Amino acid sequence: MRPLIESIKHYTTFFVVIAALTYVLTLLLGADRVELEKYTTVTIAKGDTIWELSQEYSKHHNLSPNEFVEWVQNMNELTVPSTQSLSPGDQLYIPVLKSDLASDHQIAFDK
Repeated sequence: MRPLIESIKHYTTFFVVIAALTYVLTLLLGADRVELEKYTTVTIAKGDTIWELSQEYSKHHNLSPNEFVEWVQNMNELTVPSTQSLSPGDQLYIPVLKSDLASDHQIAFDK
């Protein structure tokens, strides 16, 4: 009977440790995630490139063109070849906060 109790203790300890590690990893990975809902989405038109979007929205972000392109690729899970073949109608998140863009449009409208 004693080996059975020891075995149950080991399994219980094992599962508690696994659960704790899973919880900690979930918190750590979730902390690095960017809340994409806060960022502007753009709809790609024929001939658009991420480089052009970087220039078009340059007054709304503080990134270099390379950083802008890298951010868009990472957050939209694009691979380099797919970046070169964006299709009209594709929607991409760009590193411009919706609140920044909305306040800029409001100021322009009020003038």
